[in-house]
Amino acid sequence: MPDSTIQKSTVLPADARMFFRLVMERLWMILAITALCIGAGFAYLSKAPRIYESTTTIEVDSEQQKRIKPDGRNEEKTSEELLKTIEQKLVSPPLIAALLADPELVNDPDFLADVPRPAGEAALRGALKGRISCKVRGGTQLIDITVGDRSPAMAQKLARLTVEAFMSVSSESAAKVSQSANVFLKGEAERLKAAVAKSERALQDYREKHQAVSLEEKQNIIGERLKELNAKVTTAKAQRLKLAADIAQLDQLANEPPENLLALTSIAESGAVQELKKTIGEREAEMAGLRQRYKEEHPRYMQAASSVAELKIELVRAIQKAAIQLHTAHEAAGATEQSLERALGTQQTLALELSAIAIPYQELQREVESDRVLYDSVLARMKATDVSQGVSRYSLSVASPAALPDRPARPNKAAILLVSLCTGLAIGLSLALGLHLLDDTFKTVDQAEAGLGLRSLSAIPTRSKQPLDRVRRVLVDQPQSAITEAFRTLRTALLFTGRAGGYRSVLFTSAVPGEGKSFCACNYAVALALQGHKTLLIDADLRLPSVGAAFLGKERTPGLGDLLGGHADLSAATYSTDVENLSVLPAGSRVSLPAELLGRADLAKLIASALTRFDRVVIDTAPVHAVSETLLIAPHAEAVCLVVHASRTPAGAVKRALEKVRESGGNVVGFILNGLPTRSGGFYYHYHSPGYGNDEVYGASADRAPTRKTA
Repeated sequence: MPDSTIQKSTVLPADARMFFRLVMERLWMILAITALCIGAGFAYLSKAPRIYESTTTIEVDSEQQKRIKPDGRNEEKTSEELLKTIEQKLVSPPLIAALLADPELVNDPDFLADVPRPAGEAALRGALKGRISCKVRGGTQLIDITVGDRSPAMAQKLARLTVEAFMSVSSESAAKVSQSANVFLKGEAERLKAAVAKSERALQDYREKHQAVSLEEKQNIIGERLKELNAKVTTAKAQRLKLAADIAQLDQLANEPPENLLALTSIAESGAVQELKKTIGEREAEMAGLRQRYKEEHPRYMQAASSVAELKIELVRAIQKAAIQLHTAHEAAGATEQSLERALGTQQTLALELSAIAIPYQELQREVESDRVLYDSVLARMKATDVSQGVSRYSLSVASPAALPDRPARPNKAAILLVSLCTGLAIGLSLALGLHLLDDTFKTVDQAEAGLGLRSLSAIPTRSKQPLDRVRRVLVDQPQSAITEAFRTLRTALLFTGRAGGYRSVLFTSAVPGEGKSFCACNYAVALALQGHKTLLIDADLRLPSVGAAFLGKERTPGLGDLLGGHADLSAATYSTDVENLSVLPAGSRVSLPAELLGRADLAKLIASALTRFDRVVIDTAPVHAVSETLLIAPHAEAVCLVVHASRTPAGAVKRALEKVRESGGNVVGFILNGLPTRSGGFYYHYHSPGYGNDEVYGASADRAPTRKTA
């Protein structure tokens, strides 16, 4: 498997590592808070009373319940609404009051035994209500009534009596409702009875006034007459129009032979004309037969022809007579039409008058019918209310009776301890996270590198608080310790940083006092000396010197102050130490104005002169924010190392010190994170030992172990 794949599968994400490190840093606090919460849980369990619970399950009839409203309408409750109503009524004040008055409970010494006596009515009701809980089972018509009490027998009794009390209270309530409904319905019945009588009397008065006893029958007769007259008027009008058309055609045929008038339907359909045409037809048929047997001069034939001629003359006279009668028929048809139209108008007037009378009549009739329907409905409801009086409004049955509990239901030990554990962890983690968010210090190398924009030169493990004269020889006294290896790492980092051969003059400073800059400067100088470099350690902290006392036992004079003041030369102010290749230039005599002295001195010449005699020069200076001397010396050193104490120095102070040094011209090459906890060194990318918890480096234990033979 490729290395990249292994790395992805084994390295935790940055957020997970940060959270784990945060937990490990505050583990003692989280565990302490969790322990307190668990202890509180145990304390609560030791004092909390044991509560036994008994449950009765009732089933509600699925039929919808009906009740009458004051306006006479029925209101239906759905099954869900009914179940919720019963659930609320099971813990209602009337039910609680009924239980408090139950003789079976009043005479029982275990009933509300934990309530101090004497107790008020309100206190007893509150205590009893707190023991009863009801819950509707989802998707069913079952209601669970659960009662809790310190006595298991009392819990069972209360669960049973709660159902009985509810049925009793419901019956009493139903009786009161029925009585109230009866009173209301009787009043409504009397009112509606009077309304029916009034509306009927008004209808009768209207009938008598307008003589409309059989108004509907009159309307039907007039309606039939109107239909009949409409039909007759239409027929008469059609006949008149037809005769008028025939007269107009007759006038056109006035000068033509009478036989042409037979084209008129009115003349052709005349009875006399049709009879003559029929007779003529028969005689002409008879003449045709005689013609075949006799000649035209035969007397019989001539007689027949003479008869036909006479008939045709009569036909002409009949046609002329029918034409004269056509005018008479037209006048008669017009007169008939006018007569029928007058009769139709009369009937229409009667119909309109009757309709005007019928509208108020129908309103009065509808009012009578409506009052009578309401009156009949109220009478029927009164009978139904009388029948249901005293019967419970709810149809209930006990699906599961209350059982005697054999073990307490509360307190739930496992749940309380689990809640205590989770609460403690939540409070501890929240507090740890809050302190972490409020903490503005650098805790890891990653944080410091990201916040300062500098590389990490080394991470110094935390150590016990000791004077500088005891820890300045840690590289000599403890060559296999993690601190020693950290300074070797620092020496290597500065050796391969910058120009070839490393920096020759290195200045150590910090943002504020107490970060370990003198400790780092001293041990870095010792590390250089042990590597064979002839090293000069200069104590440039003229206000609070410590290097001279650490290596020479006490501050010596002359020193740097004397050298800068012109009272001594470099050879006289330099002292050898018990560490081979290491010399010290102490602070020397106390100077009243160190900043002015350093500002006048040629520091570059001093350092250059020291480098002619020594391979390396290490300068310990004052904190940047404390005094200004460091900013005067920093530009003359080849490299500046910023010492930062882990989890102590505010990030803002370190960043501001870095800006000041850079503004003064100092070459800040990196930082040293001092006081880093070794127990979690793996999260800082500085691994000092296999277990990160010892003060030894890799292989130290093996060096002391006896040599084994290997195959």
